Amino acid sequence: MLRIGICDDSAEARQYMLQLCQKYYENNTDAFEYKMYKNAEEVLEYCDDEENQKIDILFLDIEMDGLSGIKLKERVLKLDKIWRIAFVSSHDEKMIDSFGIKTIDFIRKPAGYMDVKAVLEKVLIEKCENIGISYLSERGQNIVIYAEDIRYIEAQGKYSYIYTNGQNFVGINISEIEKRLEDSSVIRVHKSYMVNLEYATLRNGKLSIRDMDIEIPIGRSYKETVKRLYHEYGERMARRRM
Repeated sequence: MLRIGICDDSAEARQYMLQLCQKYYENNTDAFEYKMYKNAEEVLEYCDDEENQKIDILFLDIEMDGLSGIKLKERVLKLDKIWRIAFVSSHDEKMIDSFGIKTIDFIRKPAGYMDVKAVLEKVLIEKCENIGISYLSERGQNIVIYAEDIRYIEAQGKYSYIYTNGQNFVGINISEIEKRLEDSSVIRVHKSYMVNLEYATLRNGKLSIRDMDIEIPIGRSYKETVKRLYHEYGERMARRRM
C-alpha cells in the first residue's frame, strides 16, 4: 500500500492532486492512504511524530507562505518520514533547485493524469527494489532496516553497526549483510565498511556521508570497483528521474 502526501497552500490544488491519485487507483487493485498538508510546517510536524508512518511520495508545491518547498526538501533529508518527493510547480526556473536525493520528479502545473501516473509507478517500482535487513532485537522483536534508510555500516568483529538516522547494533557479520544487500545501493568499500551510494559523495579518493561528520576509507582492493559503481549509480538515478 502506498502512502501519499499532498502539500500545497491552495485547498483547490490539494483536492485536484488527490483526484488525480484517486483516478489512478480506480484502475489499480492496490489500496492507498493519503495525508493533506496546507504548508511545509505541517509536514515537519508530521515528521516529528515518531508514531506516524512514512510517506512514500509527497507531491510538493514550491512557492508557499512560510517555508518553501525547496527549504522543506532540505529539512526532510535528515528525517525518515518522507521517502520520495515530486515537486508540482509552475516555476520552471526552480527545477534545478528541486533536484536532490529524495526528488523523483518535477511536474509543471497544472498537473495531468499521466504526470501523476508516471510518478506513482516510479515509486511503486522503487519500493519493490527496496531490500532490507531483518534481525531479532534483544527483546525478541523482529526488526527490519531497509536499504533505503542505511547511511553506512561498520564491522565490529563478528557483529556490525548499521547507521541510519540513529544506530543499530546487529548480531550479523558484515559479509553476511553484504550478501543480503547484494542488489541494493549499499556496497562494500572496505573490509570493515559498507556505504549507501544514495548518501555518499566520492571526492579525492574518499567517501563522505551527507549530513554526517565522517569520512569512510576505501580499501585498496575496492577502489576501482567503488569508483565504477559510484558513477554507474549516479547515471542510473539521473536517467530514472528525468
